[in-house]
Amino acid sequence: MPLHEYAYEIANNYDSYAEKAIIIIPLVVFILIFITLMKPSAGKRFLRLQSLLPTSKIHSVAKGLVEIEGALIMKNSLFSPVKNEVCIGYYYTIENINRDSDGKETYRTIHRETQCNVFQVKDDSGIIEVQPEGIELVLLGETNISSHSGKRYKETLLKEGQKMLLVGYADSRNGTPFIRKDEHYKVLGITSSSGITVWNKYQPLLRSFMFTCSIIFLIIIYILTQ
Repeated sequence: MPLHEYAYEIANNYDSYAEKAIIIIPLVVFILIFITLMKPSAGKRFLRLQSLLPTSKIHSVAKGLVEIEGALIMKNSLFSPVKNEVCIGYYYTIENINRDSDGKETYRTIHRETQCNVFQVKDDSGIIEVQPEGIELVLLGETNISSHSGKRYKETLLKEGQKMLLVGYADSRNGTPFIRKDEHYKVLGITSSSGITVWNKYQPLLRSFMFTCSIIFLIIIYILTQ
């Protein structure tokens, strides 16, 4: 059917098409949000695995996927890109700043990178080295933010002495254990010990809330279709 005939058909049956749009548009939005939330990522795998794994003492880690917790020890320093701070590693983003006619700002990420040097983790049982290739910084807030020339620059830092929880693969080289990215689960993640405690406490409530909202939304859609 030619485009002008479609337009004519819609104009003559506007009320019918409007009713369908009221139902279809929110449903499409709901599906897109659901797909986005369910899409797998390294961060989501980390959060799922850390909730299942027991925390191992460093002195007794066995080969395989492990979760450890302890203070970070710097071996070779980096300098952060925003504030030039000494750190073990960082997650860095650059965003374009856009302003609408009301002066409200929106941001679009145009660059992101993670840099990290080899570091160690220490608990009350020992010290272990971490090979950071592929590391993900999860649920960590920005350490520094700076804006100029229409761009916003943000960095999240790993620093000496921070108490962190890490999930990765315990391996050994010449009899010396170390932790690297797990190739099966595609995960080497790190987060703050305090932050993950809060997440584990409230995440079930968030999941329950999202499930309840989904049910209510589907009921509303069902009512509108009757």
